[in-house]
Amino acid sequence: MEDRVAIVTGGLRGLGRAMALGLAREGVRVAAIGHIADDVPEMEKAAAALGNIGGQLWPLVADLRERSECDRVVAESRARFGRLDILVNNAGLTFSYIDPPRFRRPSLQHFWQVSDEIVEDVMLTNVLAADRLSRRVAPAMVEAGWGRIVNVTTKLDTMNRAGTHPYGASKAALEMATEV
Repeated sequence: MEDRVAIVTGGLRGLGRAMALGLAREGVRVAAIGHIADDVPEMEKAAAALGNIGGQLWPLVADLRERSECDRVVAESRARFGRLDILVNNAGLTFSYIDPPRFRRPSLQHFWQVSDEIVEDVMLTNVLAADRLSRRVAPAMVEAGWGRIVNVTTKLDTMNRAGTHPYGASKAALEMATEV
């Protein structure tokens, strides 16, 4: 995996952080993308603990709901590392965003009670950002003759459980986009 370059969205915390650190340990140069600037110092500390030889792990803050931010992430990552080989679409807005009092559990609210803003944010982050980033990196991967795009979704039981709107729908859409 040495000499490979990866973008990991949702890469500054949780599962994405673990993926970014794991790839960096294997010699991959990683752009770890997150949306909360306060997460950057913690990731820089973790990168330093790895030795971060040659700046292998690079935290970057971006709002992937915005088309221009997806463009910026790809352009700045390519400019920093010279290439892109792997994209891990892990960023996602989950139950903690949709219904904060019900953190880590499906919501008890009905789908019609979820605001337009929350539905749009979840779909933009969980589906459209992954789609945009994939379409921006795929041509270079095809040209190079090697590349991997990994879309992180969820299990079927989570997608179709009551109270998971719009999270379940967004992950189901990402799975379908992955298959075609």
